[in-house]
Amino acid sequence: MTVHAIHIFDRKGKTLFTKRYTGKKQTAAQDAELIAEQRKLIFGMLFSLRELVGSLTPEGKTPSLHSVKTGAGTLHCYETLSGIRIALYTNNKPIMTMLGGRSKGEHPKDTSFQTALKYIYSEIWVECVVRSPLYRPGDIQVDPQPAGESTSSADESGRFDIKSTNFESRLDAYLTSMPWFKEI
Repeated sequence: MTVHAIHIFDRKGKTLFTKRYTGKKQTAAQDAELIAEQRKLIFGMLFSLRELVGSLTPEGKTPSLHSVKTGAGTLHCYETLSGIRIALYTNNKPIMTMLGGRSKGEHPKDTSFQTALKYIYSEIWVECVVRSPLYRPGDIQVDPQPAGESTSSADESGRFDIKSTNFESRLDAYLTSMPWFKEI
């Protein structure tokens, strides 16, 4: 299973974090344009499908959208009560759901995508971002600063930069430890 990208959105569709793990090597401008377009398409698809699932769900039941499989890949989704949406885009290889215990008890025994996305939110996002003393909802800086412009964790406008936390390094360590992760 190859993980292509991970996206984190707030309830209004603002991208909070994006990272690509695969793709062609392109110039920075081409890559930024491609990622921006991909963000819009993914959030739009998630929003539309969630509305569809909500209208098809029987009354009294909670609508949920866990994954969407297309010809090109599978988008695994997790939405929190606060409206944070995490989307993990993978290829269409068979999905591993249970693989037994992990060494040193670092991660849950269940390595399904839903469990992984819940872990990313509760143990990595909340610990590294939400509990940061500089974090203020709605004031997250999405696009990275050009090199050498700002080294503080809050720029002049007071916006919180996720790059200043260890979120990305913990996310990478967790994802690469999963048996279904394979970087190209």
